[in-house]
Amino acid sequence: MATDCDISIDNVTEDKKPELDISHEIAVDRLTDTITSDGDENKTRGNWSNKLDFILSCIGYAVGLGNVWRFPYLCFSNGGGAFLIPYIIMLTLAGLPLFFLELAFGQFSSVGCISVWRISPIFKGIGYAMVIMTALVCLYYNIIITWTIFYIFASLSQIPSLPWVSCGNSWNTELCFDDKISVNQTLNSTDSNYIISDVVIGNMETTTGASVLDVILNSTLYNGTIKENVYNLMHVTPNVTNSTSNATNQIIKRPSEEYWDNHVLQITDGIDNLGGIRWELVGCFALAWVVVFLCIVKGVKSSGKVVYFTALFPYCVLIILFFRGVTLPGSMNGVLFYITPKWHILQEARVWKDAAAQIFYSLGIAWGGLQTLGSYNKFHNNCHRDALIVAFCNCGTSVFAGFVIFSIIGFMAHDAGVNIQDVAEQGAGLAFVVYPEAVARLPVSPLWAFLFFFMLFTLGLDSQFVMMETLITAIMDEMSFMSGKLRKNKVWVTLATCIIFFIVGLPMVTKGGMYILQLMDWYAASFSLMTVGFLECVIISYVYGINRFCDDCEVMIGFRPNIYWRSCWMVGAPFILGFILIFSFVSYTPCSYGDYVYPAWAEALGWVMVMSSLVAIPVYAIYHLIRKQKGTFMQRLRQSAKSKQSWGPALPEHRKLAGYGPMRQKTTPPPSYLDVVYCQVENHKEGTTKDAGHEETLF
Repeated sequence: MATDCDISIDNVTEDKKPELDISHEIAVDRLTDTITSDGDENKTRGNWSNKLDFILSCIGYAVGLGNVWRFPYLCFSNGGGAFLIPYIIMLTLAGLPLFFLELAFGQFSSVGCISVWRISPIFKGIGYAMVIMTALVCLYYNIIITWTIFYIFASLSQIPSLPWVSCGNSWNTELCFDDKISVNQTLNSTDSNYIISDVVIGNMETTTGASVLDVILNSTLYNGTIKENVYNLMHVTPNVTNSTSNATNQIIKRPSEEYWDNHVLQITDGIDNLGGIRWELVGCFALAWVVVFLCIVKGVKSSGKVVYFTALFPYCVLIILFFRGVTLPGSMNGVLFYITPKWHILQEARVWKDAAAQIFYSLGIAWGGLQTLGSYNKFHNNCHRDALIVAFCNCGTSVFAGFVIFSIIGFMAHDAGVNIQDVAEQGAGLAFVVYPEAVARLPVSPLWAFLFFFMLFTLGLDSQFVMMETLITAIMDEMSFMSGKLRKNKVWVTLATCIIFFIVGLPMVTKGGMYILQLMDWYAASFSLMTVGFLECVIISYVYGINRFCDDCEVMIGFRPNIYWRSCWMVGAPFILGFILIFSFVSYTPCSYGDYVYPAWAEALGWVMVMSSLVAIPVYAIYHLIRKQKGTFMQRLRQSAKSKQSWGPALPEHRKLAGYGPMRQKTTPPPSYLDVVYCQVENHKEGTTKDAGHEETLF
């Protein structure tokens, strides 16, 4: 048995597994997987029923709402088609390598995102940070699903029309303007109390002091329809001669915007005024959690079947909307606006930061979800192939969704006689304001609205239940002292988790709940996510050792990752993540929602959310050094960085194949790079090549 400093760099880089040919065993395992889909390899945790369950779950997790409502906007605002260059580069250097790394990481160990850090116990806090971030996102992500459910019901409530197409509803104000107003349509009498600021409507410059009614009646009419962008560009100010209130700038609003703000959200004036409960949203919120519970009630056995619908249905709708969109007048203008390259924008660092951040968020890296999904794979599953399929499918979906969205936006701009850039938005503004107004202009509009919002529902649903499965798996794996009881009662654990999240999320279905959601979305997983991803790369590459990790991969999939993967893990991905993190700090702006700027206490609360996950990393490291190890500080540090004896494959036959001892047998783990550096310093000080005075370490 080696003493502490009887090691060299050769001990780290040499193969630790026995010399044997594993290709036959891998081939037999894969043939068995192909022939039959039943039977679990890991009887304790269970496995995916078949490969397609896993691939579709990964696609459903990666392809989410951001592919539809964020990427198209980023593309057109960051150089159009030119944005694809930094996007593909960031995918190649960081996104794809990290996606493969996390799948392999979870598959090799067959445990969730906390227990997987047996690889280097001092960094187990990273797993807790992943769980905290995922829990925070789960809280507000289901609110977005709640809104889609509300709009699904609303789409069917006033057939053959839609409730957000006109201004004659109880939730509309005098600022509501429908660009389909007829010449003979009369405005509310309160409209005369507003005057126009200096604006340009179409080609006609108005005179300060003209009333809204004057501008509308003198606008160019075509078949009774006002074609100028009055509702979007016309800033109005209360006429101080007719009102005793102070003059405040206001903007005329579209019906879909007032439906969203005044009816769906009934939004208040700020986060310090939450107002009352929106009971309609509470009902939709409860329904959303019931659906999530039913999807994950049996773990991967149930969710693996649900994804056959939730992962594939959005593609059916996107294809239908694409062919409908490109046949509409003005659609090609939208598509060209989306893809026309603006090469000079690539000189801006912001474009590269946006490309890297979009890749990182879209693929679901550093959340813990990929390790969790991979942990239910059979040991010899080809996760290398799966990573390529899912990553390219995800990015292809983003690009295709851009064609769908901008073909419809091009039609909307053409129909309203406005510029495309005046219509294009991202996030909730696109999903719940712009697109609903666009589909309202189509024949059989309730059908298109239903399809669009049901697509958003399924896009959000499979991402949500993967995040929930991540949390529940982490609980199951960590509470090993009672894992038998927990696994037998997993249904109740899942139910209790969903109920707790429902109760905690209720403040976000108040009238001021949107402000809470925006605050959480702004801070919950921004700086912390990039930090976790950076540390994950560094620890696996340099603390555990990239060659040891490649050895593990070779045992699983039958070949070692080549120089491309190793260089990206060691250099490319950490550099890009560090760049995003630094740029995000430099360009940081406080949270806002539209024109509303959050108060200082709310911003402080946002930073508490950031630190709630990050603080777990140093806190657990200190705890582990003090409570779990003995000896001097450096001895404790070295021992804590080594892999635990329980690290490695879950099943005895796979542990033997990979060169790991049985779970209960204490063996000396291979030295880490930290061991080598320490021993080289010690040997240099003492002028020896071997220090026999140190006690042996059993881990």
